[in-house]
Amino acid sequence: MSARAAVLRGREAAEALMIDTCEVRRPGGQTTDPDTGEVSTSGPVIYGPESPEKGKCKVQQTIAQSSKPEAGGLVFTVQDARIDFPVSAGPLHVNDVATLKTSELDPQLVGRMFRIVEVFHKSMATAQRTRVEEITS
Repeated sequence: MSARAAVLRGREAAEALMIDTCEVRRPGGQTTDPDTGEVSTSGPVIYGPESPEKGKCKVQQTIAQSSKPEAGGLVFTVQDARIDFPVSAGPLHVNDVATLKTSELDPQLVGRMFRIVEVFHKSMATAQRTRVEEITS
């Protein structure tokens, strides 16, 4: 099997696991719905349900441990997480915001917002694996 064929087969397998959907927006102003309290970003949509891939993605914690950095006398809990996207999604940039629209196996993910903090590029990628931080306020 050629390297190209192996990578394409790997992409197909990776995308088969992307059963959640999300919308990714470039940073813009944030607005809060006064009735629901839901926060949304108003920047342009980079990737989402209207894209050819229908906004598919996969969310996962990368390790089960968290860190507890301290700043200004406050302690924060930071958990390492990532969102995987098809290679053809984007281009995705640091600070883009992904909002989960559907999650077939974990309904608690729906509506959660994540800021992309690292993008990862390589020649033979089977998915775009981005490191993210959850936006909680």
